[in-house]
Amino acid sequence: MSSEVLEVENMPKGSPGGVPAIHVHDKRLVVKGRFLRVARLQDEWYDDVGDPEAIIETLKRIDSKPDIFTFWQRLPDTTPIYPYYYEPEPLSAIPLQSFKHWWEKQIKTDTRKKIKRPEKRGVEIKVVSLDDDFIKGVMGIFNETPVRRGRPFSHYGKDFDTLKEMLSRDLVTSKFIGAYNEGSLVGLVKLNYAEGRFANPGLIISKLEFRRKYVNNALVSKAVELSTQDGMPYMTYTNWRKGSQADFLMRHGFEKICVPRYWIALTGKGKFAIKSGFHHNLRTYIPDPLRGVLLKLRKDFYDRWSKGQKTEFELE
Repeated sequence: MSSEVLEVENMPKGSPGGVPAIHVHDKRLVVKGRFLRVARLQDEWYDDVGDPEAIIETLKRIDSKPDIFTFWQRLPDTTPIYPYYYEPEPLSAIPLQSFKHWWEKQIKTDTRKKIKRPEKRGVEIKVVSLDDDFIKGVMGIFNETPVRRGRPFSHYGKDFDTLKEMLSRDLVTSKFIGAYNEGSLVGLVKLNYAEGRFANPGLIISKLEFRRKYVNNALVSKAVELSTQDGMPYMTYTNWRKGSQADFLMRHGFEKICVPRYWIALTGKGKFAIKSGFHHNLRTYIPDPLRGVLLKLRKDFYDRWSKGQKTEFELE
């Protein structure tokens, strides 16, 4: 491996990632933050850090060095193996043995009933290929509403070519699951695989009008089935969630599983931040009761805002 920084990018705002990127030791890092600049692997879910000491020593020598470098151990490695300061990072994950074990031991009767309902109501869940018809179906789901989960939906209004490029990333290590009602796509999962470590349904979404048909429940079930067939020890859904999302995940067998996240100070400011606890996003310090109030206020605001917006089908 090379011993120096290969490239430093000042990526324009609005570009993919939208933050400065550093290429070092064949790894792509992103740097976030203004007052406190924190570097991490751009795609840490699917990329191992390699030799962290070599990266740390190189970062210390560059101009405008980040204040902190952080990385974690990916599942299934939950026991710390590096000598750096670390904190537990809670993930949402299902430990997998077999689909039968998940169905009989890890979910309850009411969840099993909900998973079966889509099929009884005429919805077909199946593995599909990425073609033009599928992408057009995804556009129909994404453009259904500009607001989801109480905030602006980032995929709303994206055109065909943009969606095709987005969905085509990592095709070799991905599978698509579609939910179809009378031949029309009403829900989907993009299931990503991480080198035999875990499967991650990075995108689970369905049309709002099909909520009562429990399409998302059936999509999760199909994702678990594929993950067990492919020998994955875990299926994750990124970081541990709170509120209604956490309730949904726990009903489907997700647990809070912690992996070590390491924090390495590269500057005096970074050292002070770690010692004082300021290296975390400020949102992590908001008490849960206040967080609930703020999320409710945000949802109410965007619900009122969205009622005044034209959908894609109303635009002239």
